[in-house]
Amino acid sequence: MKTKMLLKWNYHYQVYDSYEIPEDWNVKTFSRDMDEMVNCCQCGKAIKFGDGYTSREVHTKAGMGYAVCEDCYSQEWERDKENR
Repeated sequence: MKTKMLLKWNYHYQVYDSYEIPEDWNVKTFSRDMDEMVNCCQCGKAIKFGDGYTSREVHTKAGMGYAVCEDCYSQEWERDKENR
């Protein structure tokens, strides 16, 4: 299976780690169409882009967060709180 490489924040080391997702996932940081179906960059769940949240952990090289579902966003917040 081919994969795409993103960056995921490592709270322990305070650096980005490589983060692989399946190549067929449609992950985005921006869309002009808020009804476009995309995949959550954490779990792969299909969501409308406009219903997604900006990931606190999975980013582009420029630091832009990809869209995540509500459940994964809540989990990201919990991990952030645990690592402060």
